[in-house]
Amino acid sequence: MLVAYGPDGKLVIAGEIPLEEALTWSHAQVLRCPNCRGIVYARGGPEKQTQLHFAHQKGECAWSTEAESVRHMRGKIVLAQWLREQFPHARVTLEERLPEPNRIADILVTHRDGVRQAIEFQCAPLDLDEWKYRHEAYRKASIVDTWIIGNNRREKQEAFIEAIIAATSEALFLDPLANPPRFWLRWPVTREMVRVWQSEKSLKPSFEGWVGRSGSGATLTGCLRDLQIGLQGALLHTARLALETRVRLLDQMRLARAIDEAALRAYLLPVTGEAALNDVIIPLLRAYMRDPNLLRRYNYGRGQWKQPLNEQDIQRVKQAQTWLEKLERQGYAAARLQELADEIPLVGPYAALAGYIRMLSGLL
Repeated sequence: MLVAYGPDGKLVIAGEIPLEEALTWSHAQVLRCPNCRGIVYARGGPEKQTQLHFAHQKGECAWSTEAESVRHMRGKIVLAQWLREQFPHARVTLEERLPEPNRIADILVTHRDGVRQAIEFQCAPLDLDEWKYRHEAYRKASIVDTWIIGNNRREKQEAFIEAIIAATSEALFLDPLANPPRFWLRWPVTREMVRVWQSEKSLKPSFEGWVGRSGSGATLTGCLRDLQIGLQGALLHTARLALETRVRLLDQMRLARAIDEAALRAYLLPVTGEAALNDVIIPLLRAYMRDPNLLRRYNYGRGQWKQPLNEQDIQRVKQAQTWLEKLERQGYAAARLQELADEIPLVGPYAALAGYIRMLSGLL
């Protein structure tokens, strides 16, 4: 166990007190189990190459967790710190025994408004029926439970992992022994999402791993500090939110009857950046909206058979060439314009805009 009552009756957390102090209290037999109030002893530490923890003499307490792994112990400490950073005004406790649902929560977060969240870090195999029992018990006690799985089980096709994904549409795997701690966030995706994301150049997740019977799965990896958890247990990552926002925007753009500048800006911003949008794409969009057929109608400024250019159109094409030359000096050569055109989705009215930009680059 990672918590015990100290000589003053206050809870102490292994790893948050000096090892010497923990050993002194242990020798004095003044450390008490938070569940049965029996004597516990300090065990482990750097010299023994194990996480400092507290333990009964064997068999003294039904709630003893002496057999838990180093990964599990370290994971609880890592997750508790992660939660304290996100919820500085909440009470975050380790190994708190709950009368309802009559179990010890690995980590319990109690918010100021009374909302409670239990975080369970599962490193060992868990029977599906046992998971369902624990999950329902938490819900009946009005506690939001989130199950995080040790990375040692990341490639295991277990029924309880499938059940977590079915219940929450995601699964989080954690390696608490990495420095810094590393996560793998996996969730089911549609074939359309896979198609869209495979064309991404910057926000692309991997599609490794299984998600059970739910079909294709996406996986994002990173440092735990880059991930957050919501009050209802949902796992929040900026890259995932950006990807899913782009899919929703793409659906809207596909069904649109006319180009929406705001939608196009929102869709392209994550991959092109603000400068390319303001310098190139938005000005070209507005020129296109004024006369979408200018370049096609006049064959890139060369005119059509028996239909010479009038003076006004000649000037407009020259202005376009002058503007393109200015862009080229800013680093937007013809090849770069083609790259930007490739970022515009070929859906609905936006496909014609992409073609317009490609045609325009031919004036350089």
